[in-house]
Amino acid sequence: MQITTRLRYELAQGMVVAPGCYDALSARIAQLAGFKAIHMTGLGVEAAQLGAPDLGLMTMTEISAHAARMAAAVDIPILADIDTGFGGVLNVGRTIREMERAGVAGVHLEDQVLPKHCPLLAGRKVVTREQAVDRLKAALDARSDGDFMIVARTDADTVSFQEVVDRCNMFLDEGADMVLPIIMQVEGKAYFAMPPDEQMAWARKLIAAIDGPVMNMGASPPIGHTLSDLADAGYAFTMFSASPLGVAANAMAELFASIWETGSDESYLASHPGPFNDPVELMRAARLEHFLELEQRYGAALRC
Repeated sequence: MQITTRLRYELAQGMVVAPGCYDALSARIAQLAGFKAIHMTGLGVEAAQLGAPDLGLMTMTEISAHAARMAAAVDIPILADIDTGFGGVLNVGRTIREMERAGVAGVHLEDQVLPKHCPLLAGRKVVTREQAVDRLKAALDARSDGDFMIVARTDADTVSFQEVVDRCNMFLDEGADMVLPIIMQVEGKAYFAMPPDEQMAWARKLIAAIDGPVMNMGASPPIGHTLSDLADAGYAFTMFSASPLGVAANAMAELFASIWETGSDESYLASHPGPFNDPVELMRAARLEHFLELEQRYGAALRC
């Protein structure tokens, strides 16, 4: 089964849960954990690759090359963030073709103006409906594999909740395979400042008003709720976009502080046991046996 077809197959089985991975190793660990799909997070990739915030600083060629490395490391589908498509409609078309060649199963394309901003930051603005549709049409026309998924994202919560709904339905009418509505603010209220039950109520209201598959915006389930609640609400795809990199960064910060203070990593590793403290186990997660088998098959001398 093609990787693009496999993502559609998984969606047909129920809500797809995809951790936000930012490099080939995090993708490998997600696959080993049993996930059926991966989300290539824009925030995570920019932070990990550039040490920069999620402001659309990476180029299309950088993103597609990075996506190709991730896709080559796993056997499960990747849905990738391509921001606004890296330019005008011609650039959007080229981006789709390059991401297909990279081996991902699909992408999500947003309707922000350039320069784009992470939804967690102030300063988001959206293009007109007409411009957003042109971007989407350019993406749909450019794909050569009909199973390659194109998800249309809208940041029109900066306008109104109703504009989010209207744009999502418009995108679905134009042929988007799924939509990704951002609702960082709802009717003038900050979504994450709401009580958890109110967050879930708005999520259900949003999904009920959209006539097609909906992708969660990347946030964890509201406190006290689980993935089952998101599935019951009607989401087709959800991801934990920032928490994997955040946890990794916390662990590195704690390790580095311990080394700086004690002169050794001994105390940290003793208090944080895990298989990947062993470098050989880390290489096993990165397909050590596979590469050694290839080396031996072709008669190369074993090298350390």
